[in-house]
Amino acid sequence: MVVLQTGMLHLGPSIITIFLLTCGDSTDTLHKNIHTINRTASQGKTVIFHCNKSEDKGDEGADVGWRKEEIVLFIYSPVINQTMINYTSSRMYVDPNNPQKLQISDVQPSDAGNYTCFPSRTHWILTIEVTESEPQLHREMFLYIIPSVTGAVAVCFMISCAFWIHKKHKTRTKEIGHELQTQGRRADRIQNSQYFERFNSIYGDGRLN
Repeated sequence: MVVLQTGMLHLGPSIITIFLLTCGDSTDTLHKNIHTINRTASQGKTVIFHCNKSEDKGDEGADVGWRKEEIVLFIYSPVINQTMINYTSSRMYVDPNNPQKLQISDVQPSDAGNYTCFPSRTHWILTIEVTESEPQLHREMFLYIIPSVTGAVAVCFMISCAFWIHKKHKTRTKEIGHELQTQGRRADRIQNSQYFERFNSIYGDGRLN
C-alpha cells in the first residue's frame, strides 16, 4: 500500500500536467460563440491581450488560460490550484495573479497567429508588420549613396579631363598655326630676298655694261 501511494505521489505531477494540457480548455468546445478580433502590431512593439471574464455561470470555477493555434500557452486550474506554463517564446508572460492578460514583448514575425483565451472564448488574429531596423536602413542608404557619389565624382573627373584635353588641343593648334604663320613669313622673306638678289644681279650687271 505504501509503494502504491509513493507511486501515485511520483505520478501526480505528470498526471496533472497531462490533465491541464488535454482538458484545461475543454469547456471551449461547449460554446460556439467566439468573438474574433483582428490585431496588427509593428515588429518590436509590445502586445497585450485582455480576456474579459466569462459571464456564463457555467464557467465559474473553470480553468483560465491562453492558447496559440493548438498550443496551450498557459492554464490556471482553480480546482486543483495548479498553473501550467508552456510559452512558445521567452517574451510571453501571463501573471498568475491576473491570468486574463497575456503580454508579448518585442513582438516578432514568429509571434503572428491566432490567440484564444478561455473560458471567455475571445479570439485574436495577430499580424506583425515587419519594419527595417535603423542600422539596416542606414546601411542600405550608405550602400546606395556611396556608388552614387562615386559615380558623380567619376563623371566630373571625366568631364574635367575632356575639357582639359580639349583646351590643350586648342592651345596646341594655335601654337602650330602661329608656328606655320611664322615659318610662312620667314619663307616669304627669304623668297623675296632671293628674288631681289636675282633681279639685281641681272639688271644691275646690264646697267654696268
